[in-house]
Amino acid sequence: MSNFKLSKEELFEKYNTSDDGLNEKEAKRRLGDFGLNEISDSQKKSYTKEYLKQYMQFFAILLEVAALLALIADYYAPNAGNDILGYAIIIAVIINATFSFWQEYKADKAMEALLKLMPITVRVWRDNKSNSIDAKWLVPGDIIVLEEGDKIAADAVILKNRALYINTASLNGESRPSRREETADASLHRAIDAKNMVFAGTSVVSGSATALVVSTGHATEFGKIAALTKSVQKTLTPMQKEVIKITHILTIIAMGMGSVFFILGIFSNQTLLTTTIFAISLIVANIPEGLLPTITLSLSLASQRMAARNALIKNLNSVQTLGSATVICTDKTGTLTRNEMTLKEIRLAGGEHITISGEGYETNGKFTFVDSNESSEKRLYELLLAGLLNSRAVIEENRIFGDPTELALVCAAKKKSISIEGYEKIDEIPFSGERKMMSSIYKNSAQEILFAKGAVEVLFEKCSFYVDGNGEKQPFDDVVKKEMLDYSREFEDEAYRVIAIAKNSQRSEEGLTLLGVVAIMDLPRAEVKEAIAQCKTAGIRVMMITGDNDKTAQAVARKIGLEYDSVLTGEEVEAISDEALEKRLAKETILFARMSSNQKLKIATALQSNGEIVAMTGDGVNDAPALKRADIGIAMGISGTDVAKEAADMILLDNNFKSIVCAIEEGRSVYLNIKKFVTYILSSNVPEIVPYVLHFFFKIPLPLSIIQILSIDLGSDMLPGLALGSEKPEKDIMKRPPLGREEKILDWEVFKRGYFFIGIIEATAAMVAFISFLLMHGWEYGTVDLKDPLLQSQAMTMTLLGAVSCQLVNAWTMRSWESSAWSVSWNSNKLLLFAMLLELFWIWMLLNVEPVQKVFHTANILPSDLWILLPFPIILFVSHEYYKYRIRVKKYSKIAESSL
Repeated sequence: MSNFKLSKEELFEKYNTSDDGLNEKEAKRRLGDFGLNEISDSQKKSYTKEYLKQYMQFFAILLEVAALLALIADYYAPNAGNDILGYAIIIAVIINATFSFWQEYKADKAMEALLKLMPITVRVWRDNKSNSIDAKWLVPGDIIVLEEGDKIAADAVILKNRALYINTASLNGESRPSRREETADASLHRAIDAKNMVFAGTSVVSGSATALVVSTGHATEFGKIAALTKSVQKTLTPMQKEVIKITHILTIIAMGMGSVFFILGIFSNQTLLTTTIFAISLIVANIPEGLLPTITLSLSLASQRMAARNALIKNLNSVQTLGSATVICTDKTGTLTRNEMTLKEIRLAGGEHITISGEGYETNGKFTFVDSNESSEKRLYELLLAGLLNSRAVIEENRIFGDPTELALVCAAKKKSISIEGYEKIDEIPFSGERKMMSSIYKNSAQEILFAKGAVEVLFEKCSFYVDGNGEKQPFDDVVKKEMLDYSREFEDEAYRVIAIAKNSQRSEEGLTLLGVVAIMDLPRAEVKEAIAQCKTAGIRVMMITGDNDKTAQAVARKIGLEYDSVLTGEEVEAISDEALEKRLAKETILFARMSSNQKLKIATALQSNGEIVAMTGDGVNDAPALKRADIGIAMGISGTDVAKEAADMILLDNNFKSIVCAIEEGRSVYLNIKKFVTYILSSNVPEIVPYVLHFFFKIPLPLSIIQILSIDLGSDMLPGLALGSEKPEKDIMKRPPLGREEKILDWEVFKRGYFFIGIIEATAAMVAFISFLLMHGWEYGTVDLKDPLLQSQAMTMTLLGAVSCQLVNAWTMRSWESSAWSVSWNSNKLLLFAMLLELFWIWMLLNVEPVQKVFHTANILPSDLWILLPFPIILFVSHEYYKYRIRVKKYSKIAESSL
């Protein structure tokens, strides 16, 4: 039998102890059997290793190999600029690694957070004496003494209780104090639900108790969750998988192209050294050196935008994962609701129905009678006074303390400016799980008055009278009782917690006079209904996972417009097999009630097995394993524990479900924006590769130098690429389905646009500008080595400008993936405007500043020669806009066909 169901005598017999406690000899023996009462962390993190891991990322390795190849090429063919390229790539890798590490510096410290919550010393009875000992020496069978402010060191069953309230937020995320009792509900199955137990890692808010230790260290509920959290392995995010895939593809392309042209070079009677240098240069030219830092910076900017919308991202790679989310598993309390109980409706015993405005613990509100008479106000005042006097909760300017239900009563009384002057409290009969009621006795003008509140079914049985519509005391007969029960059930059906309030003119809980019933609820957040509807439009399933009962969960779901197919309780989830749960989740949206931490983990795992990308919310220590397992773990910033925050990928600063939806919108935008700038960056690779290929196989001068390629990849491309990565969400972004697991950034569409469409236009522009300029200045085909260095520099400048001018226009037309460039406000992206101005200034420097010209092998070009460049940016813009127009036509045609 579970410890919390045992009587005091049965517990003493099971643990071979007594009120006097263990003796020291027995305590030492048990310490050898059970071990120290501590939660050890065997996975200390080395931040040096974490930093070095940044250099072992696939794309980083590719860049490192490219740098090595560039330095090898420089060794065999010095003074070609390969050494500068190699060093520049190394610097880019170092900057990127350092930046990524800094962003993720506060990664997983869950075990450290657990240890901080454990107390250092504890008061214990041993050998019939009270002693303070180190908490780690506690063993099962010890009798501990708990006082206000104590941290609880072990799981224990309460033996004596003196109005004990504990804070269980560190264990289950509940932010309000939890009342403890000496007995537990016999129908309970889980120790965590037992009101006669206290748990390691929680703390005493008020009152005192003595308790018998039943579990220590890793055997406690706290320790079990710690072990579960440590055993859960985090999967790679979609962004990490994408970077790996991009690296593989670009490596294959670079190595394949290098190998093919190396073989062609051998057969074209080139020397082995020349062919090798050419192949290495081609491989390096195929690698977009600026892609990785641009992705990192783009994710960083996105995380900053999310923070402004109350979503703090801990791991940069998690930004894009949000855009892929197909299911949101959300808590009810505090996320869908306010986590503040509010008294919203009253039914006086005389029959009047009253509604109250205001939400939470704000003390301003209006009372509205559906029907009333001269005595209605007086009877309402009397009911609110009874509720206020029979509550221990406190609402002051800088302090809110107490049971949530009592806080709702106190808040309603303050809205009516109820005064308790003249009332002196002389006794209290506390609430217990068996009694389901509480009474307070006050003295007023030498008269003793008892005020009672409690569950409707309990208090109605103790009421003999009620106050009727005229303010007269009348017998509480079956007819009136049935009416009041019907009113109460109507409230309960709407997810209200219903409390009956009564009084007596003598010190007795029998023969009470009913004043009325009050309906209290943790109200849904006003903006949640719209956010739920937005998720539905976006193809995202929302599943509520709550510790409340199924009736309350269903009522809240109705209020917020949350659709579901069925309801499962924690016990049912525990009983069902993993395979059966997976099958149900594949075709049903389920509402989960009375759930525990291990069950949330089971749900997350089942959804992931079905191919879903899961966003999971949580705030308690018990949520940490599920948060770690989910693709996106979301911890609550206001009520969340340190353990939950450390295990999560994202912290919700305002605990609001709406902020999750906003973050998903940003995540989808990040995916699309990265797709845009990857296409943008890859398109500039073609005008870098083609000049080398043509130079190698045809008798023309070198059109582009290595250092000029570097100026594009790490210079002129980066800021516009970053600006594309920071574009605001497109208007219909939340009307599209979630990004599938098979949907990739580097897909055929990106290659088609980047390499074979825009890239070809840019390469044509670059080579036409180069050849045309040479022909206009007397060059003849077959002359490879130009005797005039100035002509060589000017011709190479034209090649560079051909590519850069097209990229300027490419950035503007790439702002929207499918929509027209004219549909996006020209000044909505300030970073892009700045990038354009900076790039124009860079072009001016290439043409006019001598030190820059020396480094980048450029020279001044007369305006009369620059006209060659004009047609191609226009061709690029018009052709890409037409390309997007054709995509839109096909898309709308499919939609029209599917609607028929």
